[in-house]
Amino acid sequence: MQTKTITRQQVIDLVMNLPAERLTSIYDFARFVQSHPLEWTQTADIFGETEDEIRADEEQWDQQFAASRDELRTIAREAAAEYRAGRTKPMEFTPEER
Repeated sequence: MQTKTITRQQVIDLVMNLPAERLTSIYDFARFVQSHPLEWTQTADIFGETEDEIRADEEQWDQQFAASRDELRTIAREAAAEYRAGRTKPMEFTPEER
């Protein structure tokens, strides 16, 4: 994954062109980023995986989904039919699980 260099001016220009109602979100996010310094290196993600490991994992997922695409479609259609027929019920969670 290549790191893109972004200048302060690009960020300022972006913020200057946002609707006023979005400024609170930008401010809150900027404060969040400011209070959470970057603790990992560019060679690993937050789980300690390198870019190569992530890429290999994504490729494996893609292959698994491609191999089971028809089966997943069938399962999704069956689930939608059960929902439309009223044969499903909402998942229930305790307050701790929410």
